Amino acid sequence: MANIQLTSNLKRYREAHNLTQKVLAAKLNISRQAYSNYETGKRDPDLDLLTKLCDVYSISLDQLVRGSFSHDECREAREPYHMCHRKDSDDVIYLTDEEIQFVLEYRDAEWERQHLVAYVLNHMTHKGR
Repeated sequence: MANIQLTSNLKRYREAHNLTQKVLAAKLNISRQAYSNYETGKRDPDLDLLTKLCDVYSISLDQLVRGSFSHDECREAREPYHMCHRKDSDDVIYLTDEEIQFVLEYRDAEWERQHLVAYVLNHMTHKGR
Protein backbone atom coordinates (compact mmCIF):
# COMPACT_ATOMS: atom_id res chain seq x y z
CA MET A 1 0.00 0.00 0.00
CA ALA A 2 1.41 3.38 -1.03
CA ASN A 3 1.92 6.23 1.39
CA ILE A 4 -0.29 8.80 -0.32
CA GLN A 5 1.25 11.72 1.60
CA LEU A 6 4.74 10.63 0.53
CA THR A 7 3.84 10.20 -3.14
CA SER A 8 2.18 13.63 -3.16
CA ASN A 9 5.17 15.23 -1.41
CA LEU A 10 7.66 13.63 -3.80
CA LYS A 11 5.99 15.27 -6.77
CA ARG A 12 5.28 18.61 -5.10
CA TYR A 13 8.80 19.10 -3.71
CA ARG A 14 10.33 18.09 -7.05
CA GLU A 15 8.15 20.56 -8.94
CA ALA A 16 8.69 23.32 -6.36
CA HIS A 17 12.45 22.96 -6.91
CA ASN A 18 11.95 23.08 -10.68
CA LEU A 19 13.39 19.61 -11.21
CA THR A 20 12.32 17.12 -13.83
CA GLN A 21 12.07 13.45 -12.94
CA LYS A 22 15.08 12.83 -15.19
CA VAL A 23 17.27 15.46 -13.48
CA LEU A 24 16.27 14.35 -9.98
CA ALA A 25 16.79 10.69 -10.83
CA ALA A 26 20.31 11.52 -12.06
CA LYS A 27 21.04 13.30 -8.74
CA LEU A 28 19.89 10.17 -6.92
CA ASN A 29 21.77 7.78 -9.25
CA ILE A 30 18.61 5.93 -10.25
CA SER A 31 16.64 5.68 -13.49
CA ARG A 32 13.86 8.09 -14.33
CA GLN A 33 11.43 5.16 -14.44
CA ALA A 34 12.45 4.05 -10.93
CA TYR A 35 11.82 7.56 -9.63
CA SER A 36 8.50 7.76 -11.47
CA ASN A 37 7.42 4.55 -9.70
CA TYR A 38 8.01 6.25 -6.34
CA GLU A 39 5.93 9.30 -7.29
CA THR A 40 3.06 7.13 -8.52
CA GLY A 41 3.18 4.81 -5.52
CA LYS A 42 4.00 1.71 -7.55
CA ARG A 43 7.12 1.21 -5.43
CA ASP A 44 8.26 2.47 -2.02
CA PRO A 45 11.65 4.19 -1.79
CA ASP A 46 14.08 2.72 0.72
CA LEU A 47 15.43 4.71 3.67
CA ASP A 48 18.70 5.51 1.89
CA LEU A 49 16.86 7.10 -1.03
CA LEU A 50 14.52 9.00 1.30
CA THR A 51 17.46 10.52 3.16
CA LYS A 52 19.07 11.54 -0.13
CA LEU A 53 15.83 13.28 -1.12
CA CYS A 54 15.77 15.07 2.24
CA ASP A 55 19.29 16.31 1.56
CA VAL A 56 18.30 17.55 -1.90
CA TYR A 57 15.33 19.48 -0.50
CA SER A 58 16.91 20.39 2.88
CA ILE A 59 13.96 19.00 4.81
CA SER A 60 13.57 16.39 7.52
CA LEU A 61 12.48 12.83 6.84
CA ASP A 62 9.29 13.46 8.79
CA GLN A 63 8.47 16.45 6.57
CA LEU A 64 8.94 14.35 3.44
CA VAL A 65 7.12 11.21 4.59
CA ARG A 66 4.33 12.49 6.82
CA GLY A 67 4.17 16.26 6.63
CA SER A 68 2.00 18.40 4.43
CA PHE A 69 3.85 20.09 1.61
CA SER A 70 4.77 23.70 2.34
CA HIS A 71 6.06 26.33 -0.10
CA ASP A 72 7.75 28.04 2.88
CA GLU A 73 9.99 25.01 3.36
CA CYS A 74 10.94 25.16 -0.30
CA ARG A 75 11.92 28.80 -0.04
CA GLU A 76 14.03 28.00 3.01
CA ALA A 77 15.68 25.08 1.27
CA ARG A 78 17.24 27.45 -1.28
CA GLU A 79 19.20 29.26 1.42
CA PRO A 80 22.30 27.81 3.11
CA TYR A 81 20.58 26.42 6.21
CA HIS A 82 22.06 24.26 8.93
CA MET A 83 19.95 21.55 10.53
CA CYS A 84 19.84 21.84 14.32
CA HIS A 85 18.24 19.39 16.72
CA ARG A 86 16.36 20.47 19.82
CA LYS A 87 17.82 18.86 22.94
CA ASP A 88 15.80 15.96 24.36
CA SER A 89 13.40 15.81 21.41
CA ASP A 90 13.20 14.87 17.75
CA ASP A 91 12.44 18.47 16.72
CA VAL A 92 14.55 19.95 13.94
CA ILE A 93 15.04 23.61 13.07
CA TYR A 94 16.94 25.09 10.15
CA LEU A 95 19.11 28.13 10.88
CA THR A 96 21.10 30.45 8.64
CA ASP A 97 24.66 31.43 9.44
CA GLU A 98 23.35 34.80 10.63
CA GLU A 99 20.85 33.18 12.99
CA ILE A 100 23.53 30.93 14.45
CA GLN A 101 25.77 33.97 14.95
CA PHE A 102 22.89 35.78 16.68
CA VAL A 103 22.38 32.87 19.09
CA LEU A 104 26.09 32.71 19.89
CA GLU A 105 26.25 36.47 20.52
CA TYR A 106 23.11 36.26 22.66
CA ARG A 107 24.69 33.53 24.79
CA ASP A 108 27.83 35.62 25.31
CA ALA A 109 25.92 38.80 26.17
CA GLU A 110 25.43 40.15 29.69
CA TRP A 111 22.13 39.32 31.41
CA GLU A 112 20.73 42.83 30.90
CA ARG A 113 21.30 42.70 27.14
CA GLN A 114 19.80 39.19 26.92
CA HIS A 115 16.74 40.44 28.79
CA LEU A 116 16.38 43.44 26.47
CA VAL A 117 16.67 41.29 23.33
CA ALA A 118 14.12 38.81 24.69
CA TYR A 119 11.73 41.67 25.53
CA VAL A 120 12.03 43.24 22.06
CA LEU A 121 11.59 39.91 20.27
CA ASN A 122 8.59 39.04 22.42
CA HIS A 123 7.04 42.46 21.80
CA MET A 124 7.59 42.17 18.03
CA THR A 125 6.09 38.67 17.94
CA HIS A 126 2.94 39.65 19.85
CA LYS A 127 2.49 42.96 18.03
CA GLY A 128 1.74 41.15 14.77
CA ARG A 129 -1.11 39.13 16.29
